[in-house]
Amino acid sequence: MTDAINTLPTAMAYMFLDVLTDEGITGTGITYGGSLSRVLIEDMLKPVVIGEDPLNSERIWEKMYWASLQYGRRGAAMLAISTVDIAVWDLKGKILKLPVHRLLGGHRDSVPSYVTSVGLQYTNDELVEEVTNYVNSGFKMIKIKLGRKDPIEDLERVKLVRETIGPNVDLALDVNNGWSLHTAMRMAKKLEEYDIYWLEEPILADEIENLAKLARETSIPIAVGENHYGKWEFRQLMEQGSAEVVQADIGKCGGVTEFIKIAAMADAYGLPICPHHTEYIDVALVAAVPNGLFHECVYEFFGPMGQLFVDP
Repeated sequence: MTDAINTLPTAMAYMFLDVLTDEGITGTGITYGGSLSRVLIEDMLKPVVIGEDPLNSERIWEKMYWASLQYGRRGAAMLAISTVDIAVWDLKGKILKLPVHRLLGGHRDSVPSYVTSVGLQYTNDELVEEVTNYVNSGFKMIKIKLGRKDPIEDLERVKLVRETIGPNVDLALDVNNGWSLHTAMRMAKKLEEYDIYWLEEPILADEIENLAKLARETSIPIAVGENHYGKWEFRQLMEQGSAEVVQADIGKCGGVTEFIKIAAMADAYGLPICPHHTEYIDVALVAAVPNGLFHECVYEFFGPMGQLFVDP
């Protein structure tokens, strides 16, 4: 599995966190932060969480954030906070005997999925076979990876996929921070003829002003958020016009507590929120909010997780 900046291992390590109450109820969180997240949770967050009432999720979140303020706010510390927060909300649902999407507002009871191809390394024949299978499985939107060393190859792959799936299936593109602003502007103009649903992370996530410049220059909606943290950073994205589809990652942005605030902020700006895939967790949150767009399905991750979760 490959994208513009990563070659993922054939086996990925996830960490599951269990938070137990004195009444014997367990809430579960999940992270891909590995051993670093475990150390941060054990040494930094556990001391401020133990003894708290899990129904007081706002209080718990604030205590975790302030405990990590001097060396956190983003990155690994926010992943750790997100993991604990997800477990707290799982606890709340079990204590109150309600699914989390209903605790959060229950806007709807089902959500549509789109599917992501994670094979930037695929040959053209492999890519055609994959997207054909996705269409035959009933998906109405497909996302493919871009960011090859030669941008001409990216254009050829987009043309090939559009011809394969036809005009009635939406096509999104994910560059994974792989282009410069100059390349992104040039490529966006060439991609517009292929009716692209969104262009995801075309340039480095930290270049918020340049994302806004790009958004002004193309008719393709710019989708970002996978590598942004906390409501303050998302406010900056929205204020500057850098995000037209908001893709907060629940496991990175601050967990359920922060995601709901980001979603409400996006709604006030008239923007949809479509979280970066967080296994089964994102389904409930997309269902909870009025501007929830899709659940992202990545088969390489989704299948194995389906063996671990019962009736997600």
